[in-house]
Amino acid sequence: MKHYLFLLLTSCAALPPKPRATAAAEVIEMEPLRVEVVRAPTGKAIEAYDAALLFEQAGAALAQDHFGPAVAAYDRLLREFPESRYHKPSLYNVGLALEGLHDYAGAIERYRALSEKYPATRDALDALFRRGACHAELEQWPASAEAFARLLDYPELSVGDRVEAMGRRGLAQYKVGEAAAAERTFRDTLAYYRAHESEERLDSDFFLALSAYYVAEIAHDRFRALSVSLPEQHMRADLEGKAQLLLAAQARYVDVARIRNPAWATAAGYQMAMLYREMYDALMGAPVPPQLSGEAKQIYFEELRKMIEPLLRKAIHAHELTQQVAERSGVDNDWVRKSNAQLDELRALLAPHASGSSPPAAPPPEKVDPPPLPDSDSRPRTIL
Repeated sequence: MKHYLFLLLTSCAALPPKPRATAAAEVIEMEPLRVEVVRAPTGKAIEAYDAALLFEQAGAALAQDHFGPAVAAYDRLLREFPESRYHKPSLYNVGLALEGLHDYAGAIERYRALSEKYPATRDALDALFRRGACHAELEQWPASAEAFARLLDYPELSVGDRVEAMGRRGLAQYKVGEAAAAERTFRDTLAYYRAHESEERLDSDFFLALSAYYVAEIAHDRFRALSVSLPEQHMRADLEGKAQLLLAAQARYVDVARIRNPAWATAAGYQMAMLYREMYDALMGAPVPPQLSGEAKQIYFEELRKMIEPLLRKAIHAHELTQQVAERSGVDNDWVRKSNAQLDELRALLAPHASGSSPPAAPPPEKVDPPPLPDSDSRPRTIL
């Protein structure tokens, strides 16, 4: 038997090898599969799932705005499949779902994790956008300004993205009281767009109009801050300066309206009307020359009221235009509602003027929150 085996082996070795067809090996990467025994109504059952299945389930929930289930599914994927190719998009999308729940602190944590783990990706850039916006939602203005300042260092930003980042940074600077820095940022935003508007059509003019609005608002703030005081020569200079600031702010609010963003146009219309009303109040509330008293003082106020009544009519006209813009565009926001209330008040105030009664002062300026972001502005959801 050994001899036979030896002959068999040696004879086979002498035969020439048969040619074989070769093919490149195909490598298919599979996501890890988990199999668990779970409790079911009928007893115990086997559950098999992988990262792809969890990602699909989470995405379906997110698409239907079922934010709680989406967060649960994304979190499970992140926890159980940390090396999956779905890990990065899940970090981003769970941030979106947390935003849907108004859990902005949780969203910030996820966006920061994505940026730190995957810094050289488009998703990291989008996450930084959203993180800055979430800081703004929490009124964490210094952190919001820092996030958008970092974004502006990215050379690959599109024109629209850069306009948004600059506008948001300016808003954060304004909110922390850095008016001069904010005005520079807003003006730079407008100048940047004018220099590049032929390169790209903006998906939304929201942040362009925001920047123009706050340039006007900063001028309006200066108008409000200038008080009028005696002596008479000083008072005349104060009133002249206040009139110049009114004209500057008015021109800038007109610039906002020219952009034709309905939300910001109504904001600008309301504030322009308030400029006239506030100027009226400043003149009526200015110190009375000390030599006037009794009947002379009464005559002074009657003549002054007749002289400056056109300011109230200008305010009424501006409010009426604001209501027309709102009606044509279907906008209903705080600015429109406040404008409508002021319009009714001013119309009622004009009639009593002939009898010598004085209108109440305009309400103190309110810092109404910016109009909500349009849906088209949301950063995209990440898909594979």
